[in-house]
Amino acid sequence: MLIDDLNSIKCDIEPSILDLSIGDIAVKVEPLNKKAKIMDAFLRFMKDEKLNLIPVVDKNTVIGQLHRNRFLENTVLGRFGYGIHLNAKKCVFEVMEEPTFIIDYAMTLEEASMIVQKRELKKIYDDIIVSKNNEYHGVVPISVLLEAITQRSLIIARDANPLTGLPGNWAIQREIERRIKCKCLFDVCYIDINHFKPFNDCYGFEKGDRVIISIGNILKETAKNFPEIFIGHIGGDDFIFISPPKVSISICQNIIKAFEELLPYFHGEDFIKGYYISKNRKEENEVFKLLSLTCAIVSTETRNITSFAHLASIASEVKAEAKRIARISNGSVVFKDRRND
Repeated sequence: MLIDDLNSIKCDIEPSILDLSIGDIAVKVEPLNKKAKIMDAFLRFMKDEKLNLIPVVDKNTVIGQLHRNRFLENTVLGRFGYGIHLNAKKCVFEVMEEPTFIIDYAMTLEEASMIVQKRELKKIYDDIIVSKNNEYHGVVPISVLLEAITQRSLIIARDANPLTGLPGNWAIQREIERRIKCKCLFDVCYIDINHFKPFNDCYGFEKGDRVIISIGNILKETAKNFPEIFIGHIGGDDFIFISPPKVSISICQNIIKAFEELLPYFHGEDFIKGYYISKNRKEENEVFKLLSLTCAIVSTETRNITSFAHLASIASEVKAEAKRIARISNGSVVFKDRRND
């Protein structure tokens, strides 16, 4: 079920919306050379009332900025209204501010937003200067950044699983492809519930939903302790997390421990017996052990993963082996593929 879901993901959402970097939404505002006169900057601001910030460059490298309000107030007006007469012959180099921040073209919108929030209050709404290969690229108005983040958040929210609120298939694929592209080493762990269908048949779908929601909550709590972890809900009883290789097994063990502490709540009186009776696939009564989890881990430490589809095909084999071990053990299993390509 898990791998079929992964392979059948359809990217109906426009990729360009979700994969934008800060550089993709930058506006090309013509910069001023550091030797330009104050009057040149003044006339630029007067001709374009929407122009909020002009970068100052030296050989296309940003060395400063002119902010509309502060420039007009401090340089043009001045303390007694004579600023333009006192400063008219000066170069912008003499009155420019240091750039509040210069952000690299490839930075994600979320990363840029976090940086913006750390600026001092009086500069928090300044346009963002963007560089590419250490040269000036453009500026991003804060309103444009917020609009892009809002649109993307709405798209991702629509993709999120309605039961757990966790990111769904598109976000999962996007995150995996992002980590492959940046050549980060990571583990992908696929988690599903052993014998979940007979549990639903025995206890009812409402109780089954509580189990699903509980696993979602466990993953959310786990993510609080591991900043580099990504958690998602593929669908049904299939979950996923992506983490640095060295912590994936311990994360699985923590998830299983938290899950097993809830078994009395899930099974009620059957918990004491250690089993429950439900229908199997042949519609025959069968004795089933209490709920348990299978955790199948694929690692880029030992596998040269080149794409999301490549990962899905490898995961199919790894998950099948993990399930085989789970059937033998009749309990929760953590299986990490350690084979080299």
